[in-house]
Amino acid sequence: MAKDKKLIEQLEKTIKAISAKLVESDEDTVREYLQKYEEALESVVKNGSSSGQRRKLLALLNCARSYLECSSNYNQNFLNEMHVSEVMVKNACGSFDLGA
Repeated sequence: MAKDKKLIEQLEKTIKAISAKLVESDEDTVREYLQKYEEALESVVKNGSSSGQRRKLLALLNCARSYLECSSNYNQNFLNEMHVSEVMVKNACGSFDLGA
């Protein structure tokens, strides 16, 4: 998997939004999301192994949905950015079994 400038920019944007959320509400779950996004970004920027990148990127899928299961506030910037990132991750990883 090659470096994808748009994906990198989106991951950076999402990390910024998650960091802003942590300033207003220091939630363990959100801190875990931040760590996952930082690890995925690092893997893509360093152009790590394809399987390593894929594993880190796939860890981002469904994080936004998971957060919504414990929150009734759907209109939050970090969730919107996470959703955009998840769509881009699905496209970047191509067509394969995302449940694997």
